[in-house]
Amino acid sequence: MIAKAAAIQHGQAMTNYATKNNRADIVKTNHLSENLPPMGMWDEMVLHQSMFKQKYSKKPIELTSIRFEISPSEEEARNWTMEDWQRCLDEFIHEIDHISKVNHIGKRKGKAATSVKPTNIANSQYFAALHHDSKSGIPHLHLVVNRLDMDGNLNDVKFIGERAVMAAKAVNQRHGWKDAMDIRKERIAEITNACMDVLRSMSAFDWNVYTDRIRAKGYNIELIRDKTDQAKVHGYRFKFGRSTIKASELGVGRSLTVSKIENTFRRLSPQPTPVAVGQRPASSVPSATTMDSQNAAVSSGRSRTVNDGKLVLPARLRKIIEVDGERFNIVMPRTAYDTMNSCIEVPENGSASHNDILNVAMLLFMNYLDAATSMSESCGGGGSPGSGWGRDKDEDDRDWARRCARQASSLCKPIKRGMRR
Repeated sequence: MIAKAAAIQHGQAMTNYATKNNRADIVKTNHLSENLPPMGMWDEMVLHQSMFKQKYSKKPIELTSIRFEISPSEEEARNWTMEDWQRCLDEFIHEIDHISKVNHIGKRKGKAATSVKPTNIANSQYFAALHHDSKSGIPHLHLVVNRLDMDGNLNDVKFIGERAVMAAKAVNQRHGWKDAMDIRKERIAEITNACMDVLRSMSAFDWNVYTDRIRAKGYNIELIRDKTDQAKVHGYRFKFGRSTIKASELGVGRSLTVSKIENTFRRLSPQPTPVAVGQRPASSVPSATTMDSQNAAVSSGRSRTVNDGKLVLPARLRKIIEVDGERFNIVMPRTAYDTMNSCIEVPENGSASHNDILNVAMLLFMNYLDAATSMSESCGGGGSPGSGWGRDKDEDDRDWARRCARQASSLCKPIKRGMRR
């Protein structure tokens, strides 16, 4: 079972929604007259609040009600009767009314829990309506509670969302039901493994191929595309009934987000197998790294050397990058290039490609700062490395390459331009 809660000021609209304009099943009402229509129940709550208007005249109550959503899993609620739903509701209210300390989200481990004033929902006006028509097909309860209890005291809503989660967890433990957070963690691990498997199976990264193969595994994936450019993907998520798992929750270090997924694909993809001179590679489409290295080697006059019939790539990469009509000669150790290539991060919502950022990083590596700045600006970024930029005295090639890759990714981030007044 999972539960959500929030204090709201649109109690009237929530009453309409929760009761589906009198089309939802009313599971229970508390301290309300019998057989009232939805708006009649809300009017009684407003009337009760007006009785204590003088008490709260200095600080009027803005958030006049609390809404809860209580959703057992399909297995837990299978074949439930109305009495079962009432019992579940009473149990949830009992648990939430007895919470006095909350380890709220964002609190560091080891820190003391925050004290809160317990709610008094059991002695407050409320009604609970049962919805059967959710997209997931799983019935769930909507509970609308008056902020003022029957004694005119305000139901405290500090960390009310966290309290709802804690109350649901206590009910789950009592019945031996699986905790919602444990289920979510298992789903995240399961989806991560599926995404990694799909990336390993791809010969080249393509969003359409990626999503098709994910869906073939039975997952509901949804791409978030740019409104003006549908070919551009900003993000994606997975849907499980009423819950959503974002790409940022998958993998390690956000490795499956839009900005990092191509880097992850490159790390998972097998490296091209070197072949003997004159022998055609197994793949007719060489990778960008292979093409760069072969073209650079050919242009340098030292194409390849053969050792026992195997291709041995030169130890140094040579490449010419053209910026604003000027040609810049790049010569760097292959180990540094490979390290740099693996560290490139493509910023979200930007126009720079992986190769654009890599070229900026190589220019930085060779200390062509003006050229690197100019190229980053042409990709929608801007700024410069700064006057203190440069290679440290004790910095080796790989560390310097990593720093250049990070700086290039930063330079190519899109600039947020605001309007001046």
